[in-house]
Amino acid sequence: MREAIIVLDTQSRIVNINSAARRLVNAQTSSVIGRPFAEVFSTWPRLVEYSRNPEGVDKKMTAGNGKELRYFDLHITSLYRHKGRIISTYRLLTLHDITRRIQAEKMLKESERHFRNIFAEVPIGMAIVDLEEHVLQVNKAFCEMLEYSEQELIGLNLAAISHPDDVGADMLLAGKALSGEISSYKVEKRYMKKGGEILWTDLTATTLRNQGGKAIYGLVMLENIIERKRAKLLEEERHHVAYELHDGLAQVAVSVHQHLQALASHYHPRSPQARQELDMVLELAQRAVREARRLIAGLRPTVLDDFGLSMALRLHIETQRNEGWTIIFDEALGPERLTRAIETTLFGVAREALTNIRKHSHTTRARLTLERQDATIRLEVQDWGSGFEPRTLFKVYRPGEHVGIRAMQERVELLGGRLLISSHPGFGTLVIAEIPILPSNGKDHDTSHLPHQQTTTTQLDTSTT
Repeated sequence: MREAIIVLDTQSRIVNINSAARRLVNAQTSSVIGRPFAEVFSTWPRLVEYSRNPEGVDKKMTAGNGKELRYFDLHITSLYRHKGRIISTYRLLTLHDITRRIQAEKMLKESERHFRNIFAEVPIGMAIVDLEEHVLQVNKAFCEMLEYSEQELIGLNLAAISHPDDVGADMLLAGKALSGEISSYKVEKRYMKKGGEILWTDLTATTLRNQGGKAIYGLVMLENIIERKRAKLLEEERHHVAYELHDGLAQVAVSVHQHLQALASHYHPRSPQARQELDMVLELAQRAVREARRLIAGLRPTVLDDFGLSMALRLHIETQRNEGWTIIFDEALGPERLTRAIETTLFGVAREALTNIRKHSHTTRARLTLERQDATIRLEVQDWGSGFEPRTLFKVYRPGEHVGIRAMQERVELLGGRLLISSHPGFGTLVIAEIPILPSNGKDHDTSHLPHQQTTTTQLDTSTT
């Protein structure tokens, strides 16, 4: 038997003992039969104490031998042996080792305690719901996100606070999770705040099951992504405005300039003043074309969409070369296009770095390197200008200062990358941006699924470039 079995006589001497009980004291049967129980089990004082009970005992017991703590279910019963008129009385001690079960229960309680703490304090909205999605429990962050009190949410069906257009898709996925077709799901979903405002969230839902595999609860986790949605909408708006300018205003400006050039070639004013005014109109038309192209490039260069990052950078660099710059451009991207988000971010970093060189470095000599390194795209922009002390860059912050550098940092970090700025007074500056390549499967993708824990903060050092 797995249980430890010990038989004692009226003098508490061991009459019989099984192998499970002998292992508790590491003894042989012949060495313990007939000896007092208290002597043989002296290293288990709690067991000796309980064994003195003459009547039946049935209880949980904690016992230790100085080396380990064990947990037992102890059961003591009386045994009677009839021999004519003589009745011999014995006690049967049965010990069932429940140490593993108790330890598992303790671990479960500790795990539950940790979960309760996480549930209460984590900044992500969390809710436990029944199988019909009625709220059973919510944390503080969930209430704050939706502007409801805990009392108002308990018992409420999540469909009642979901955006009507998102209820159907959510119910379909929830049904698949409940049936076991999928274990969990993650999707963008809109909820309606108490005041009527729409809350954009990343919804992660999973089904909690018992040991038999039966679904018992659902766990819902919400992350507020309204800022990310705003940034995405802003980028889309910039993209739209850039194309509207390109196909509208810029084309009109170019056409006006061409017609004025044609007019100037046929019309020769006799008055020097008229000729001067015509030349001024031509100059203004040409300036309007340049300004329209500058605005388009600032919003989003159309060549970036049409031909990719490498060509967009080449054209941007060529423009600066025409203005007297000496720029070396090394590119090793390969034929595969990057996602729109990566191309836009790296183009913005390169453009901002070159702008900073123009404004602050007092040089027109630079080098730009763009290459694919395994699963990472690396961009380097280096100059040999005046440089600066990086440690003073953000030491004193005033509104409007270092906006370009902060924007570069945030855009790179949003894609799970890192930005390194290395500089030293008199030795120039090196800007490095590294962004991991995400599998596109032929599609552009937003940043909604990027893990924030992979974001790396900007590193600033004082090494020479």
